[in-house]
Amino acid sequence: MDTTDLILIGILSALWIVLHLTIGRLGFALFRLPIFCDVAAYFTLLLSVWIFGKFGAASIVGVVGSVVTLFLSPEASQILGFAVSAVLFDVLCLTIRHKAFTRIANIVFVSAITIASAYFAGAVIGSVLMTTQPYWSVSWALDYWASLHAAGGLLSLLVALPVIGALERAGVRGLIYRG
Repeated sequence: MDTTDLILIGILSALWIVLHLTIGRLGFALFRLPIFCDVAAYFTLLLSVWIFGKFGAASIVGVVGSVVTLFLSPEASQILGFAVSAVLFDVLCLTIRHKAFTRIANIVFVSAITIASAYFAGAVIGSVLMTTQPYWSVSWALDYWASLHAAGGLLSLLVALPVIGALERAGVRGLIYRG
């Protein structure tokens, strides 16, 4: 990693933090649904994979963003589920060599990876971090809560894919690395 990579990791981590502390909270406050938290996470992770195209960047963005989010909002323990799922997302992207947007097949795979990672985040959050809720059960965590997160992963794809397509057509990645 060079200086440009570190700066981009900082920018994407800041985006992760700002999105979680704004739209993530807003969606939960308005609808009592976690789906906007997933958009905050996977929009940022998809951008990371598109920009870097290599292993490690998405994990670092997710973990750094989560740690700072937890520091700024200590009651937001659910962010730990997103940190773990960011690492899973990054590892699963190895199956497509982090070239998520080079072929239609890779877009299909990264879509499945996003939805599976979001489901995993929901399963971790629901089965580990929400056990004190009066309605909690393992089946609730895995069937209901994790499925809501998977829907949030799908929503993040609907937001991220057009944005990444527009950035690609505008040649933004080339501008970043050619300065």
